[in-house]
Amino acid sequence: MGFEQVIKALRNSLPASNLFFEGDREYEALNGSYLSAMESDIRPAAIFRPESRKQVAKFVKIMRPFALGEHGEEATVRFAIRSGGQQPLPGVANIEGGITLDLGLLNSVELQKNGKQTVVSVGAGARWGAVYDKLDGTGLGVTGVRSASGGVGGLSLTGGVSFFSSREGFVCDNVLNYEVVLASGEIVNANEHENSDLWISLRGGGNNFGVVTRFDFRTFPQPGKFWGGSVFYFLSSWPYHVGALLSELRKKDAADPNAHVQLSIGYSSQFAQFACQSQLSYTGADATESMPEVLKPWADRHPQIEQLNSVRLMTLKEAVSEQPAESKGNVRCAYMNVTVKADAPTLFEATEIFTNSLESVKACSGLMSSLTFQPYSVHTLRQTVRHGGNSLGLDPLDGPFINIMVSTYWNKKSDDAAILKYMSNATSYMRREAQRRNKLVPFVSMNHAWTHQDVIECYGEENKRALQETSIKYDPQGLFQRGVPGGFKLFNRK
Repeated sequence: MGFEQVIKALRNSLPASNLFFEGDREYEALNGSYLSAMESDIRPAAIFRPESRKQVAKFVKIMRPFALGEHGEEATVRFAIRSGGQQPLPGVANIEGGITLDLGLLNSVELQKNGKQTVVSVGAGARWGAVYDKLDGTGLGVTGVRSASGGVGGLSLTGGVSFFSSREGFVCDNVLNYEVVLASGEIVNANEHENSDLWISLRGGGNNFGVVTRFDFRTFPQPGKFWGGSVFYFLSSWPYHVGALLSELRKKDAADPNAHVQLSIGYSSQFAQFACQSQLSYTGADATESMPEVLKPWADRHPQIEQLNSVRLMTLKEAVSEQPAESKGNVRCAYMNVTVKADAPTLFEATEIFTNSLESVKACSGLMSSLTFQPYSVHTLRQTVRHGGNSLGLDPLDGPFINIMVSTYWNKKSDDAAILKYMSNATSYMRREAQRRNKLVPFVSMNHAWTHQDVIECYGEENKRALQETSIKYDPQGLFQRGVPGGFKLFNRK
């Protein structure tokens, strides 16, 4: 009953040609294009692709009474919001039996002057590759993700780390303005001067407050080329690379804000062995043909797999092209994460937990699993304050930190339970060991979290309360809590 009523109302007010149903070629293509097949396993009753913010507003107005159960429980139809579909958590951007609002057609990228500041305005359905294409040759940079295929929406609402984050902060810290469709259907701007509480809450609060239709990012002067690339090596060299990272982070104020290093250990069932990667970047305006000294501890360290060393001067477009292509729904994947202080014994303990725990799933078809150390330097954390604040609850006075992420890709649905158990047990063990050493940081990255991780609670009591107050103010009926059930909600209510 409810579904038929919703579809009739949507068809009466919105382009029927943008509404797709199971069995339609467009439906199958869209639903199969998520990063993870676990999200594509979910089958919405329909997918709607708006072409404008006004169509989003109409959609929200039509859906609100049905999503909130105002026509009775039997007529309740909820919805999900999809930007790029790159967050692997099932149900965060798709919904079984409901309506998925796919923002993929809102993909404009425009450069605009705002006084002396150049702003890049990006539709919520755009990919970062289109943003970098727009900026190519302009002498400008933007704090976006390190993959051209990455969606703009997710990390811009949950945190996000960039090639430029050591100097410019998290991705969300660089959003000057969010254009948002509220639960009422009203279209508002959230920035430092308008709806500033909503602006801060959206910087880390995910899909809890409305449908963001446009992101306005600050840009900054950036030379055409910077130093970047990867060094690959085997497990025996891992302790040295970790030590070099910690040595740079512990310099705190003296650490080079133009340098960013991320470390990973990966295991592939195809090759049946571990390999390690140090991803390096130096984005300073003083980049020359000579490699910066700050990168040499990793780039020049031997032994390494020399034929895979890609460290060089490169454009931003070249840098993002080095990232792996998206799986487009035919591979299953999951992310889980823990954050700790920059402490060598804690990181080496996490390494041992990862390599030992992996034994239980090495036989799984198509297995690729990695352990990544993502640094949050003191410089990174200070940019949050400089750019107006966010909701993440990370204090630069307590830094630097390391976010430890376990990510896994595999082929068969029958292996889901075993792999999720391995990942949950490993990250829980890492958390307990860090806590035992008094090195645990409560923060959990929303974009890399799984269902059992209480992300909002990990932001801290004050931030959680502020997020809840923002929700009550802008969405008093709780449409984006109850009517949009996917993701990490602010209240324990149905």
